Amino acid sequence: MGQISRYAFLVKHKSYSSRHQHAFMGTNEFSTNIVGVSHVEEAVAVSRELIQKGIQLVELCGGFTEEEKDYIKQKTGNNIPMGVVHLSSEDEALLAN
Repeated sequence: MGQISRYAFLVKHKSYSSRHQHAFMGTNEFSTNIVGVSHVEEAVAVSRELIQKGIQLVELCGGFTEEEKDYIKQKTGNNIPMGVVHLSSEDEALLAN
């Protein structure tokens, strides 16, 4: 695959819609698409669209589970790297406060 230059980050929250919650940042060297989705099936659809547009790497926010990541990856053809952001147990404990 070589060097990554087109990246996407998906954020999941029940109130988000990819139609309204999206942003783009880019230079001649690197671009980032940030997209809000409300559920896993929307993440599948958005990921498919982004991959068709040349995205080379998708990362999912910590609101997604590993199983959901595997599902999205399988539904999009397992063609690009996909990861899930995770907090350490220490940082997760801070969320409980």
